[in-house]
Amino acid sequence: MYIDFQNRIQDLVGSAVTDTSALTEWLSEEAINAINIMSPEMLISASSTHRLTDAEQFNDVGRNVNATVSDTSAVSFVLTAGSIAYMKVGSILAFKASDVLQAERVKVTSISGSTIGIERGINDTSASAITGGWDVFVVHQKTFNTRKFKLLEVNRDGYSARLLRSGLSKQAHDNNSIHYATSKSPVYYVKSGNIYILPLVLGHEQGEIIGVTYPTVKYNMKSTTDLPSEAEDFIVIGAARKYLIRHMYEEFAQLPAGIDTTSIPSAPNLSSNSIGSLGTAPVYTAPKVGGATEELTTTIDAATAGEATDKYDFSRWFDLVADYIEDEEDIELAQAQIQKISTYISAYSQAMQNQMNVFNDANTEYQAEVQKAVENARLSSQDDVQALQKYQAELQSYSNQLNNKNQIFSSALQRATTKYNWFIAQYDKLTLMYNEKAQILRGPQA
Repeated sequence: MYIDFQNRIQDLVGSAVTDTSALTEWLSEEAINAINIMSPEMLISASSTHRLTDAEQFNDVGRNVNATVSDTSAVSFVLTAGSIAYMKVGSILAFKASDVLQAERVKVTSISGSTIGIERGINDTSASAITGGWDVFVVHQKTFNTRKFKLLEVNRDGYSARLLRSGLSKQAHDNNSIHYATSKSPVYYVKSGNIYILPLVLGHEQGEIIGVTYPTVKYNMKSTTDLPSEAEDFIVIGAARKYLIRHMYEEFAQLPAGIDTTSIPSAPNLSSNSIGSLGTAPVYTAPKVGGATEELTTTIDAATAGEATDKYDFSRWFDLVADYIEDEEDIELAQAQIQKISTYISAYSQAMQNQMNVFNDANTEYQAEVQKAVENARLSSQDDVQALQKYQAELQSYSNQLNNKNQIFSSALQRATTKYNWFIAQYDKLTLMYNEKAQILRGPQA
């Protein structure tokens, strides 16, 4: 028995995927991608037929025809007294006598009190007498919504319907127009995501809307059911790639911002004994993005040559990776961006070690000067010697703290770099698999 999609993705990315909402979203997005690239033959095998019968539905206006209109050329009729429900100018009306639907449809052109202006013989019907006492109904055409549906074809009662622009729908009712729709030459048009079939499907007739529904693929499902098995690997691999990109960004967010230095110890105030100047104690300066050190600037400038002034916005770099993969689906740009990030991490680590070496060299020299001062002071004042010794110990502690924090940051950076390298390698591997599955879905290319 198949394992569910969540576990299949975890096998590919090497870690637990706990955000099930995001997982469902990624799977559903990749299902849409799979359907949109499928070959016509595969789409047909995955398609379903939605049947449309009796394309009219009726809402009771709540009033009846007041008096018979016998002249078929008449363009108005009068309603009995009462409030009017549902009706407005542009509404299509039908009439029933003792629950028997009458053939003619009319269109409301005006409403003045109880007098209704009408256009006769709408929707390919013929004008006939309108009898007093008939019930009045507003007619709504039944449609099919295509917003989550890949449409393949539309048929009407066994005849293939041709696609018509929605702006030509009125011509489809005009028998003098080349766009006139007949039962043997039907048409359909799409408006606001809904399919309309002309002539209307009535009585024993039947409309067929054939296509593939874009599914919601949940993380705990074991199969997409309606889609071919070839699509499932494509969907799983695509969702796994999106997870890797997100996980890389999350790993970056967990990195420490840098070395948080403590305050440098203050030199003691000595007695009037002249022991010479102690000079300025060295201070560790962490490298900063943007050119705090020549080595880091040179490396990053080489990796980002020709980019805009925000080239050191590291968080923006990861946003670009996500954009290239999830929105633009440009693998080459994404890989180049990820390589740039790796270059930065390597350069920053090297620059940080260089800065620590500079500090250690300066501190060694400064410690020698302090030791010399200690010796001179010992000859003059034992109190000054003790103060200087304490100061020397504080400086050493300061140096040790910096080294410890440097080690912690370097270890975290190394772990992140190792993970990034694995993510990149795994992403490249999944991309090859993804493209192979995509080719299967597309089928042989001419």
